[in-house]
Amino acid sequence: MNVQEKIVPDHKIAVMKHKGPLSDMEVMISKLTGWVEDKEIKTIGDYFVIFYRMPDRVKEDDVVYDLGVPISDDEVDKTPEIDIADMVEHTVLSGIHQGSRDNIRESYDEMIEFAELNHYDIIGSPKEIFLNSPFEVEEKDCLREIQLPVIKM
Repeated sequence: MNVQEKIVPDHKIAVMKHKGPLSDMEVMISKLTGWVEDKEIKTIGDYFVIFYRMPDRVKEDDVVYDLGVPISDDEVDKTPEIDIADMVEHTVLSGIHQGSRDNIRESYDEMIEFAELNHYDIIGSPKEIFLNSPFEVEEKDCLREIQLPVIKM
């Protein structure tokens, strides 16, 4: 895996908070997509998930994550299910994982090892950006950009 440092610029996100199985994500993406289309909101990036309790570390129903999408700076009202937040510029380590979630821990481990060897401190929750839809391609073809927020030590 090629791991590199990136700067993520300031941007707004539309986000849904969730505790439960990853299988709920398809319905959540549908709801978020429907809201974006209904409100004619311009998206400026791919859908993503930020994990606060990783799926491989807790019971299926105890996974905690946000599902979101970057949006333009237009004035947008939040809803009871969808919040609007500002993401401030930050530094991440970035790597591309190809394949299913079954072996994604290997990609995380490679990135953590890279961080340790290169004197980075991981300072926040991991983000996985869907570079293609896991619901529209075979698992072996799923592409996710993993981002780990870091500071250089």
